[in-house]
Amino acid sequence: MKKIILAVLLIAATLSAKAWSTNHDKAVLLVASQNYTPATRALVTEYVGEDHTRPSNHLAWHRRNGRHLETEGWHTLHLDANLQPAAKDANDAYVQIEKALEIVRNHEQHDKATVSFAIQTVMNLVIDMHNLSNVKIEGIPLSGTDFQLDISQCTVAGRPIKTFKYSWKKLWTHRYPTFHGNAVYSPQMWSEDIVCMYGDKKEEFSKGTLKEWCTDIGTYTKGVHAVLEKEGRFIHKTVQEHEPLNMACLARAAYRIAVLLNENLK
Repeated sequence: MKKIILAVLLIAATLSAKAWSTNHDKAVLLVASQNYTPATRALVTEYVGEDHTRPSNHLAWHRRNGRHLETEGWHTLHLDANLQPAAKDANDAYVQIEKALEIVRNHEQHDKATVSFAIQTVMNLVIDMHNLSNVKIEGIPLSGTDFQLDISQCTVAGRPIKTFKYSWKKLWTHRYPTFHGNAVYSPQMWSEDIVCMYGDKKEEFSKGTLKEWCTDIGTYTKGVHAVLEKEGRFIHKTVQEHEPLNMACLARAAYRIAVLLNENLK
């Protein structure tokens, strides 16, 4: 029965590839909010509202409505071969986070709408840069990578399931959120999982600078891609083994959002 459920969830991940989930974003923002200082919490409430998870779809909304954002490139973290930030223009997550933090640091000099946009940009893009599907590394064709997802070890009605084509983007953006069950697994439940699994790593994940965090996430991205490059496919066991890494990335994003806002929103 367990194998059947796992197989169905994997298929559902493929069928729902066009459905963007904000549950993981909201879970990250819930954990981040638990780590704000009282002063930060008050200011976040002032600028974004009582519901600190509301900004989860902020940049997507602006892009859909043609406001401010002309491209999805804002969500992408560009790294060179040494895993250092490599953006040459503003069409990059690291660059936009730095710009937004400058406004956040000087929030008293700007109007409320500008500061609100900046805070939500920091929240959104820190989450996005920790999604391995949004990382581009010089010399590694990540975002366009297709591979065979092999779940032949699973069966439905006693019959093995064949391998099928999958993509790097779907793996990180859709497969893991769907596996948690978007319909029944709430952001609150997911946030509790994040804290349960990685709460003891908060200090470790919070150390460093934004630039160092870029290299950190690039290291994990390169490592996972190396497994795929070597094998040419992901078997079900390998996919399962990487789910804790996905959860760890969510935890990193949460604790790092809190650090950035606690240090800059005063």
